[in-house]
Amino acid sequence: MKESKILKWILMLTCGIGTVLTSFTLIYDLLIPDICYYHTNEMSSFMNLFYSAGGADNGHPSPNLLNLITSLIIGGILGYGIYKFLTNKNKRKIKTTANKELS
Repeated sequence: MKESKILKWILMLTCGIGTVLTSFTLIYDLLIPDICYYHTNEMSSFMNLFYSAGGADNGHPSPNLLNLITSLIIGGILGYGIYKFLTNKNKRKIKTTANKELS
């Protein structure tokens, strides 16, 4: 696959948005099966980093800004890794074909 800045940004944004959606839905449901549990119990320090349970949410944990930023960064890195894999795969294929033609 040919290197392209547009393809790189599309992959990074797609993976970033996918990671945010996964974090806000699937991971949220896995970490917090009962949202009312935190009415009477305190969240751990890990949960406090990525979720806030304030008065606006009636004491229910909700993802905070750090969760959003972390998810976008991880998704962007994942998208960039996929881009590098796809472009390097093409370079390896061209190099292998060139080596076969030389021998």
